Amino acid sequence: MPTTTPLPPDKAKPGPLPWFTLVACALAVGVWFVPGNFDSLAYDRSKILGGQLWRIITGHWVHFTASHLFWNLVVLIPAGVWLEKRDRCAARATLLLSPLAISLALLAFDPTLGIYAGISGVASGVLVALAVHGLRTEPRARWLWLAVLAFFAAKVIIESLRSHPLNPELTAQAIQSVPLAHLIGAVIGAGAVLLRRHSNPIL
Repeated sequence: MPTTTPLPPDKAKPGPLPWFTLVACALAVGVWFVPGNFDSLAYDRSKILGGQLWRIITGHWVHFTASHLFWNLVVLIPAGVWLEKRDRCAARATLLLSPLAISLALLAFDPTLGIYAGISGVASGVLVALAVHGLRTEPRARWLWLAVLAFFAAKVIIESLRSHPLNPELTAQAIQSVPLAHLIGAVIGAGAVLLRRHSNPIL
């Protein structure tokens, strides 16, 4: 009777293509090249309250500068691809829910913030979701994921104390950091992982 030999771990079937993350990142890059994108799409408190509700979502996909976009993608692309290959549902929930949650939190709790832009809050959520997933599924690498969470916490604390982002170009333009956006993103990302009954490395 013919039998099949199981594949060794390094030959196992690869995880699904992380297309959700890649589309989100490609959208941010594409929007950058659209003329007038910032004025039309950025989170603008007065215009949102005036009825331009699309800015609640689109504001996360426009950026102040090219380096602002670049450094956000440096975090979002690897973290998002890695997370989506391990926990597709958590990755997509974070990418979908965090923009809305962040904007609503800013509207409710930061009435002095007039303009906001950038995908850093979403990237924060994905990074924290990846770390929490790692803590649940990789006890041997616990130190790595705790280090990621410690790095994230340190960044938020530093930006909260100095009121300016770590990106010197943004600081030079007097653009303030918004730690609340990063914290809300982190809560959504952690919740997307923790609220799942089972955490499968490949879904």
